Amino acid sequence: MNREFIKNMILAKQYERDAFLSLLSPSIAQHVSVIEKEVKGIVVDLAREWALDVGAALSTAEQEKTAGSEHEKKVRKVSID
Repeated sequence: MNREFIKNMILAKQYERDAFLSLLSPSIAQHVSVIEKEVKGIVVDLAREWALDVGAALSTAEQEKTAGSEHEKKVRKVSID
């Protein structure tokens, strides 16, 4: 996607969020902001855990692949008649 388009979409969402918060009372808007920060934190934690799980699975698969390839590869003499 075009970078300019993405920047404009992010800016539009920020304006949309600001408009929504302006419709709420200040105390409720503050609660919504706290909830938003907590949700962002949860998403970051989930992404971090997912990345660690995927990384561990890839390294395990890589180790199994290298361990399996050592046993499979044997050199045999071939004679051509």
